[in-house]
Amino acid sequence: MKRLSSGQVRGVYRRNVGDIAVATVNDGMIPATFDHIVGADPTACEAEHRAALRPMPPWLTVNTFLIETADRLMLIDAGYADTIPDAGRLLPNLAVLGVRPADIDAVLMTHLHADHDAGLITKEGAAVFPRAELVVHEDELKFWRDESNIARLSEDQKSDFALATTVLAAYADRLRPVRAGDVASGISAVPTPGHTPGHTAWRISSGSEQLLIWGDVIHLPGVQFAIPEASVIYDLDSHAAATVRRRVLDMVSTDRVPVAGVHLDFPGYGRVTGERNGRYFYAAELWTPVI
Repeated sequence: MKRLSSGQVRGVYRRNVGDIAVATVNDGMIPATFDHIVGADPTACEAEHRAALRPMPPWLTVNTFLIETADRLMLIDAGYADTIPDAGRLLPNLAVLGVRPADIDAVLMTHLHADHDAGLITKEGAAVFPRAELVVHEDELKFWRDESNIARLSEDQKSDFALATTVLAAYADRLRPVRAGDVASGISAVPTPGHTPGHTAWRISSGSEQLLIWGDVIHLPGVQFAIPEASVIYDLDSHAAATVRRRVLDMVSTDRVPVAGVHLDFPGYGRVTGERNGRYFYAAELWTPVI
């Protein structure tokens, strides 16, 4: 008799940053290809990925992060929704934590691409989170509101534009533009433009502890730590994305700040240990049963 499910148990993982509670809420995975790499030799990138004994073909993890402070419950990004077969797990995984959409006070966006903002709306275009303030860098808002930018986008990116337009309309009465610095107690915006003009990382700080939650600084962990000049076709400015990647990796390795990533392998936490001969080294944080 078959006893084991053919699917994996959905992913939720708890962690603390001082007095702030953090939970990775996995939305699923999406397929990738080395053909999407720009700025580096795709063959060399594939060899690096294979040498790390990573799955072939490559997949991108899609994580979101739930943040609970003393007075607010916030979400960083909202995943891909159920627009592709292996994603759309955000809401059922929030339910595992006992969290309903109406419980969310704010959604802090790293940027407005489909694998980050599709989960904000229903198929009818209504807001999934009925009370939540939508917090977005003002340069991100400016880009996706300017229809003259459509001409510079690929066909896939044009669908991102249409989706962003619908998302911003759904949250129009609860939209909060930000630049840099504190946006809530213990939460600050760290601009990391390149992948998109207003791409933003979020720094969590409590007591002596910190965590930097980045969006798409890294897409392919098996490639871009070792070959940071490797960008992807999803980057609106691949050169700027590579430049900011090195800047962020330098910062977190020098300052010894733990990181979390939307596309880092679940549960998505680790440390960048430094740069040698142009390569950075990433040590994933081990799963632990103790919070």
